[in-house]
Amino acid sequence: MDVDIATVAILGNAGGALIGFAIAVVAARNQDVPGARQYGWLAAAGGCWCTISIWQIVVSDPAAVKTVYLLSRTAAMQVIGLWIVFALVYTGRQSWLRPSSLGPLFLVVNADVLLLLTDQAHDLVEVTAVPVTQLGTTLVAIQRGPTFAVLLAVSYGLLLLGYALLIEFLFRSQNVYRRQTAAIIIGTGLPIFVAVLYDFGYTPHPAIDLTPVAFSLNAVLVGWVLFKDESLSVTTLSGDTLVDNLPDPVIALTDDCVIIDYNAAAASALDHPDPDGESLDDLAPGIVEHIERGEVFSFGDSFTYYNPQTTSLTDQSGTERGRLVVLRDVTGQQRRQDRLEALQAATQQFIEAETAEGVAEMAVEFATAVLDKNAAGVFIENDRVLEPAVISESIEQNVAEELLYGSPTDEPESKLWKTYETGEIQAVSLDQDGLDPLDNALMLPLGSHGVMAITSHDSTLATEDRRYAAILAQTTQVALDQVERERELRQSRSSVQRRREQIEFFNGVLRHSLHNAMVVIRGRAEHIRETVPRSKQRHLDSISDWCGKLTEMSETIRDINNTVTASEAERLDAVDLNATLRRSIESLRDEYDSVAVSCELDEDYSVQANELLEEVLLSILRNAVEHNDADSPKVTVSVQQASDWLQVRIADNGPGMSDELKTTVFERGLSPDQTAGGFGLYFVSVMMDLYGGTLWFEDNHPTGTVAILEFQQAVTGGAVDDDQPVDTKTAATEAQTKSHNRG
Repeated sequence: MDVDIATVAILGNAGGALIGFAIAVVAARNQDVPGARQYGWLAAAGGCWCTISIWQIVVSDPAAVKTVYLLSRTAAMQVIGLWIVFALVYTGRQSWLRPSSLGPLFLVVNADVLLLLTDQAHDLVEVTAVPVTQLGTTLVAIQRGPTFAVLLAVSYGLLLLGYALLIEFLFRSQNVYRRQTAAIIIGTGLPIFVAVLYDFGYTPHPAIDLTPVAFSLNAVLVGWVLFKDESLSVTTLSGDTLVDNLPDPVIALTDDCVIIDYNAAAASALDHPDPDGESLDDLAPGIVEHIERGEVFSFGDSFTYYNPQTTSLTDQSGTERGRLVVLRDVTGQQRRQDRLEALQAATQQFIEAETAEGVAEMAVEFATAVLDKNAAGVFIENDRVLEPAVISESIEQNVAEELLYGSPTDEPESKLWKTYETGEIQAVSLDQDGLDPLDNALMLPLGSHGVMAITSHDSTLATEDRRYAAILAQTTQVALDQVERERELRQSRSSVQRRREQIEFFNGVLRHSLHNAMVVIRGRAEHIRETVPRSKQRHLDSISDWCGKLTEMSETIRDINNTVTASEAERLDAVDLNATLRRSIESLRDEYDSVAVSCELDEDYSVQANELLEEVLLSILRNAVEHNDADSPKVTVSVQQASDWLQVRIADNGPGMSDELKTTVFERGLSPDQTAGGFGLYFVSVMMDLYGGTLWFEDNHPTGTVAILEFQQAVTGGAVDDDQPVDTKTAATEAQTKSHNRG
């Protein structure tokens, strides 16, 4: 929806007019506030300015607009003059407001108005009313000649004069209205800012001046500061009264540390009714050293901690004659710091605890010693019952045994169990339980482990005590979680080791039995060979071959099992990639004599792998042949460097592979006919993962598939540059990011 800027300006000025007149009424009712009457006249002038601005917007006749503009300038100039008057009165310069000074002031202020009124006599000013269309709105705008720039400079100079008066008053030492003055200075910047924007042409329309609206909005702020906000008003207390009533000790000392003045709090802290003239070090030995070092200290039998703050006392020539010392009571802060330091020091001990009982014992000790509570207890859940793990002696002596257990079947409902079940901190009274001298208790949940209870003689538990108790409970819960995780980890490690030993045992039995069975089968086949006709002996040859394959497969399975269960340091070694590739290719040629296999090896390569690398490469080569339906199957093997990685690329000229199959071909459940014989591509993907490498497929051009196996390059003695240390090469290898980001 289009916005009519003229309507917005009219509504804004109407609101500004109402605000200005309302502030004038409020000022008339608060004549006791310094500058109230003058600010009332200033607000009224602003209201008139807004009213005339509305008239100027709605008038369409150029001649009438010039007349209304004269009235608008008159109102605006009175605002500037009254602003100076208000600044003089507010800053205590009423003596300047004499007819001999006010006359010239308003003569200068109204110079533009006088020139406009007498324009026909001297023709010094130029005023033109011109219709201007902007943003879809046509209004009559006033255009001024070059003389107007001088008049504007005078107007801004007068405004800055008022600001200068207020700023000087802000930093005047006797100013008890400092915050109020600062608020007025900041607030009155809005109309000045808007006026500058308008005078420099930054306006939605040349005929619309929003300065009156901004002035009225500012009048709300300044009026509120003057008449409503008591937090910014004058402080009636004198400096001496304020010091006398300070809760912190204040002491004035000579160069010899003799007390020359003090307040009531200082006399109480020094335990002397009238320490005037006494040596501070005699009244409190060692206190002067603490003050000079500026460190937190306590003295006497008091547990109060003070933080000294010192100010030099100088005479009119600037010579130091003594010191003013304020002893800020920082007992609360010091106690909080001590508690936090103690909790921080104890946290490591909590985490290092090996049993839940050890954690509970430390928690109870910390609660009683550091939190200054008379008793505490930790209750651990066991089979739907909260049982006391560690409790203070006073709880054991004063609490009946049946109250030390909590369960969902308790009647009346157990406070311990309710805290455990809801997981919410509860403050409970123990008066009705007959547990004197235990008056109150704070029940804090420890997650799934149980509940901590901290008791106190106080009628209420302070908020600060609750906060530290909650921190202690959280630390205790974390420590109990750690104990539980360590226990589960030990059980898991034991279970894994036991399962590994079982698997190794049964695999060993299986391989041994399979090996013996293959020997027996092969021996039986050879035994009957002479009785079998020559035309049928090919079946015996097949039996013998499969016995050999199964025996080799059992050994390969053994190697796979050892690789999977070994650590990375045990699993990986530097393997000659070139020699392994040649052996794999020769095995492929023996199996498929009709396949053309070419291999391109430009230099010697070594990778991080183990003895199963040949089986891995052979599985990929078999896969490239098994699914190749070309008339002349071809397989091309090449190796290329990819930073610190080596890529073995095995390309075929078969039918290719679908995008869907490229992402699912490594899945465990894929049928053998989709991945070729042997262990299949799932085996290859598992081994590549154990090698720290990657395997993926890409399209070959014009047809076929390229299998890419990316290995970590092994750093061998011959591969290290003489100018680069071995450890630098290793670090570079470890930091290298793989050349392909495949998620």
